[in-house]
Formats: sequence, structure tokens, C-alpha cells
Amino acid sequence: MKKIFSAAVLLWALASCSKSDVQAPPAPPAVAQKPSGPNAGNFSSDRVHNLNIVYFVPSDVDTIKGYIQRLSALLLYDRNWFKSEMLRNGYGDKTFGLLADPSTQLIKIITIYDRNPKSMFPSSGSESGRNMVLEINSYFKDHPLDKTSECTLVITPAYTYDASGEPDGPPFYGLGRWAFALDYPDFNIQYLGQKNMLGKRLTKWFGGMTHELGHGLGLAHNYSKMSEVNPLGITLMGAGNNTFGQSPTFLSAADCAVLNVNQVFNTDAKTYYGPVKAFITSINASYNATKGAIVLSGKFNADVPVTDVTYFNDPNVNNEGTGANTDYNAIAWESKPIGTDSFYVEMKISDLEHKEDSIPYELKVKLIHQNGNITETIYTYTFKNGVPVMNFSTVNEISKQGWSVKSFSSQETAADNGAAINVIDNNPATYWHSRWSNDPAPFPDTITVDMGQTQKVNGFTFLQRQSLIRSIKDLEIQYSTDGNNFSSAGNFVAANNTGTQNFSFAAPLTFRYFRVIVKSAYDGNMYACFAEIGMF
Repeated sequence: MKKIFSAAVLLWALASCSKSDVQAPPAPPAVAQKPSGPNAGNFSSDRVHNLNIVYFVPSDVDTIKGYIQRLSALLLYDRNWFKSEMLRNGYGDKTFGLLADPSTQLIKIITIYDRNPKSMFPSSGSESGRNMVLEINSYFKDHPLDKTSECTLVITPAYTYDASGEPDGPPFYGLGRWAFALDYPDFNIQYLGQKNMLGKRLTKWFGGMTHELGHGLGLAHNYSKMSEVNPLGITLMGAGNNTFGQSPTFLSAADCAVLNVNQVFNTDAKTYYGPVKAFITSINASYNATKGAIVLSGKFNADVPVTDVTYFNDPNVNNEGTGANTDYNAIAWESKPIGTDSFYVEMKISDLEHKEDSIPYELKVKLIHQNGNITETIYTYTFKNGVPVMNFSTVNEISKQGWSVKSFSSQETAADNGAAINVIDNNPATYWHSRWSNDPAPFPDTITVDMGQTQKVNGFTFLQRQSLIRSIKDLEIQYSTDGNNFSSAGNFVAANNTGTQNFSFAAPLTFRYFRVIVKSAYDGNMYACFAEIGMF
């Protein structure tokens, strides 16, 4: 099917988007700065944490007539829409909190008249949003009661308009737990669903605002399963910002799993977004021809309970790349954990649009934690003759009991906990890093490991540093029986992902010592870093 891709462009690892170019006429004259603060009203809510709504006005821009009434109606509509999608996906009638005045149907909007001109806050670049965040946080510091959660929607009056009245100007994307959108005179719920210019324009900017709000609430891009398109339409976090109000638009089950643990979707007063330590300890992946599905199961270890597990299948179409800004076509599944440490899912490949041999997939397995945080592990797979090739299942590794590091080219222990011994400590959170704080050494970097006794080995497992900082790309494995004379077991290319990778040797080998030679890194710098290596 032909996709209508989002008008937004992802700017942040959890996600963000930008708009298409619009011709900009001369800037309006500067206006006098006014005192900032919320509109008047008897505001209340059924919860402690509510979405912060900020109307941000640069010094040379003015507010747009009727913005409090118009934005109130739009956000109350969004609130009900999110509620209906949560209910449809089995999470009850949960939605984001808003401080509202029941008698007037107006919501609390904090208008901030900023000291800086609009040139400080252009439409492109994450720095623009960060500048707004700094200014708004300065306001919240002086008015702490106006901030009731970690999630904030920022709406800014449009800076310019083209001949048809199309607005343009301020940031329009998601940035962490912040979302940025714009206002214009006809940004009015009365046009929702109309097929004329004002209706289509409202879909673009209101659908866009709702999409970016999704990012600010923790949602990643994902597209409709092929079996969902006819009954449900297009996902909001796929291309739904172009269909919202015009044709069916929905939240996926994976989206709702994330919103279910979002701070502003809950009425409790517990602490959200605290630190989490969690890892997938084993995973089994295969294709079941009878079911026509990828069958995935595994175990995890987490110090904060997991409420849901989601699975994003993101194809690298036409070498578009991976990660931010290339995941609009990711297709997601959701499952509940089994007990406190296991997961299982069946993903029918008929729901994937792309099954060509030339297209690699990233499979992102995400643990959704009770405190709102998400732990992500990424694996890769491909298709061959229309069948998925899953080669990342956990293998039976040789025990590392009695292993030791015999030698290494360098290690960073002065400014980092990057000791070489970390690569055989069975802890995915630790890593080896070549020396960088003083007199860094160029490639190649090496680590030599003594397994304590001679072993018959079929291949090795490899784990990148979990932050993917300094991920290595090209490496060679050498082996030896005496620790002095080494032979090559082959050259290998590690994937830039967070899952354990398995590499088989051309034939089984028998040895006691092995050496890892790091030859290049994905960032192009001359540093070596990885978390773990094992043999099987």
C-alpha cells in the first residue's frame, strides 16, 4: 500500500518530528512583553499529575485571538480521543490529566511572554526546543505550583503565513517528555473533519500536535499492521497526523501499553521515571511456518516490575537507515509478561508490509516498567525467500568460571570504569573502553582472554555497550593453545545494536586462549568499547 508519511521529522531517541517547508512573509512588528501566568479559572482535576499546557510567546510575536477557548476545546477533544483508544485496547477509560474549569470548559493554560525573539526558537533543530525548555523551566522554578507533572505541551503562535494562510515558524516536534506545536487563527475544532482547505489544514496541524503530544507522552513511531488498516485505519504514531479527523486513526496496542504507565495517565501520587536496571537474559526466536508467524520468547531481569512487553519490527527500506526518523513504518505487537520474568509473542508475517530479501529488520524488544520507564533491546534479522531468518537466539555459552584477561592494549580506568575484565564479568551494564582520558591509542585495540582450560568452540557471542556509545564494527578473533602463537578464526562485522550477537566459526576449533582485535568503530573514532564476549 502507498503510505502517507508524517509531516514530522524525528529529533530525539524516544522521538520527534518536523513540518514541510512553507514560504514565510516578512516578520510582524515586535510587541511589548506582558506578565506571564495562567488564565483565570476554578481549575480542578481528578489526579495529582496533569499535562502542563504552556502557550509560549516570543518577544516579537503576539498571542492569537481566542487561543484559550480554541486550545481548550481541541485538548478536551484529544483527551476524550485518547480515552476511547485506551478503552478499546483494554486499559479502561484512562487518559491524560488536565486542569479544567467545569463551569466554563476552559483548561489551565500558562502563557509565558518570553524576553527572547522568535529567532531564538526557529522551526528546525532540537536546540530551538531546548531553548524553549530552558525558558519555561525558569518560569516553573519561580512558579513551582504551575508544574504538576514531567510532561509538557508547548504551543507557540505561528510566526509567518504564506499567501493561502498556511502557518509556519516555531518548533514542531517531540523532545523527551516535551511536545511542541503551533497556533494559528483558524486552529479551531469546528473545522475538524471538513474536506475544505480549513478542515485539511486543521488535520495537518491538530493531527500533528496530537502526534507530537504522543511523543511527549513516550510514544515511538509505529505503523498499522496490514490486518488493521481496513477496520482501524492508520496509527496516529505512523502517518496518522495526516488522517486525524479525516479518516480512521487509532493508537496501537503498543502505544496504549506505554500510556498505561505514564505519569499523567494515572491518578496515584507515586514516583515516576526513577532509575531502572533491566536486561533480557535469554531470548528464543524462530519462524513457525504452520502459524505463519515469528515466535519469540524469553526471560528478563528487572528491578522495577514490567507491566507489558512491546515488539517493534522496523524495516530498513531502501537503506533509509535505522533509529530516529526512519521508524514510521515500524509495526508493533504487545504482550503481557508471563509471571515476573518471561515473555512470549507470535507475530504473523502477513502483518508486515516488507518481506523482501534485501531489507533487514531491527526488532526492538521493549520492557514497559511500572514507573513509566522503558528498557529497549535491539536485535536484527532478515528475510530469505519470504521467510524470516532469526539467528539471534540465546546459545549455550561455555561457562566463564575461571576465565581471566591475559593482556590488553589499553583500558580506561582513570576517567571511566572501562576495565578490560568487564568483558567477561557476565554483566551487560559494564564494559571495556580503550584509554581515552590520556594519550589515547589508535586502532587496532586488543584483549586476550585465558579460558583456563582447552575447550572445543563453535563460535562466539558479542554484546555492544548498552548505550551504543563507541560501538565497534569490525573485529577479528584469533585463537591459541599456548597463549603465544595465535591463528585467525576469521574477521567479523558486529551489528550496532543492543542485543547479544552470535557468530559461528567456519568449523569447530579447539583452543584455550582467544584474542579480540578491534579494527573500527561505528562513530569513526579510534576508540574500542564493548560490554561482553563469550564462546559457545
